[in-house]
Amino acid sequence: MNIVRTGWVLPLTITGLLLACGGATEGPAIPGTRQSPGVTAPQSEADAAVVERLASARCDQEQGCNNIGPGAKYASRSVCMEQIHGGIADDLNEYRCPRGLDSVGVDRCMAAIRSEECNHPLDTLTRYDKCRTGAMCLR
Repeated sequence: MNIVRTGWVLPLTITGLLLACGGATEGPAIPGTRQSPGVTAPQSEADAAVVERLASARCDQEQGCNNIGPGAKYASRSVCMEQIHGGIADDLNEYRCPRGLDSVGVDRCMAAIRSEECNHPLDTLTRYDKCRTGAMCLR
């Protein structure tokens, strides 16, 4: 009888600890994104809006570095937006972040983009530590 009772103590304790620790360091979700597994249309729309904001910030940074215009890295702002948006959308989407996006993580990524110096050799969002999916996705 004693063995049966103590056999449940460890699993219940572990379950309680896991539930208590989950999500303790995350900020609020981006409005419209879910905090439970699965992808919904509102989440996709919210994620697309974040991708648009991040792409715009990257192109603002590229503009400030004189990388947009005739003979530059990007022929126009629309070319910059198209290319960068596609890369970000591939890196950050509802399938990689099924629980949604962490607003604090997205804000940290935006700050990292704005503070980036010109002439960085890599041209992907993941070059920023703060912009990797692990930093922006709700866990």
